[in-house]
Amino acid sequence: MTHKTLEELRKIIYDLTGNYYPDDRLTLLEKKLDIANLDVQKLLENKQLTQEILDIITVPETRFFREEIQLHTFVNHCLDKLPRHHNDPITIASYACATGQEPYTLAMLFESANVPYKIYAFDINERYLQKARDGVYPKRALTEIPAVYQKYVKIEGEYIKVIDELRSKVEFKQLNLIKKEDFLPYKDKFDAAFCRNALIYFDDKSKLQAINNISLTIKRGSYFVVSMTEILTDIHTKNFTIEKVNGVYFCRKK
Repeated sequence: MTHKTLEELRKIIYDLTGNYYPDDRLTLLEKKLDIANLDVQKLLENKQLTQEILDIITVPETRFFREEIQLHTFVNHCLDKLPRHHNDPITIASYACATGQEPYTLAMLFESANVPYKIYAFDINERYLQKARDGVYPKRALTEIPAVYQKYVKIEGEYIKVIDELRSKVEFKQLNLIKKEDFLPYKDKFDAAFCRNALIYFDDKSKLQAINNISLTIKRGSYFVVSMTEILTDIHTKNFTIEKVNGVYFCRKK
C-alpha cells in the first residue's frame, strides 16, 4: 500500500470519526487493514463508515473498575454537589463505552450506595454495543471486580454475566463523538458524563469538537470526567471549571 493511499485513508477515517492517525501510527493502520483484508479501493471510492472500518479504528480495551480511586471519589464526594433533587435518579452518560465495563462499574457503585440511577452508554461500534448489552465477559474479568461488588455478576461456566437488575438500568446507544446531531436528543440531560481514554486518539480539533458535543448534554453545575492520565488544555475546558476533589481533578460545567 502506498503512502499516498494511507494518507487518503487517514483523512477519510478522520473526517468520519475524529480518530486521527499521526505519521508514526500509519504503519499500524496499514497492518490493521491488511489483517482485515479490506477492499481499500472501495473504501476510497465510497468514503462511508462501515462496520469493518469501525472494527479497525475502535479500541475495545477496557476493564471493570479502571481508575477506581476516581470512581469512588466521584460517588463519595461529587454526587452531593450535583444540581438535582436528592430523591431524583442520577442520570449518567458513559461515552466511548466500548464493551460496557465502565457503565456496569458505575451501576455497581450506585447500586451499592443505594443511589437511584439511569445510565446511558454510547459507542460508535455497534458490535461492541451488542456485547455490552449481553453483559457477558470472560471469567477472568472477575479479578477486576472487588469482592464486595461481585454479587452483581453471576458465574456461568467460563464466563460471568452482569445481573439483570443492573442491565435493565443501563441503555446502550450508537453515537459518533464528532456528530453534533447525535447529541441533540440528550441536550442538558445528564448529571455527569464520563469519556475516559477515548479522546487520546483525537487531535486537538476533533477533541474540541467532541468535548463541545459532550458539554451540550451535561447540565450546568454537573461533571465531565476524563481519565486521570488525560491532559486537557484551556481551550478544551473553556466551558468548565476545574475542581480538585480528594486529590482527583474533575471538570464541572459552568
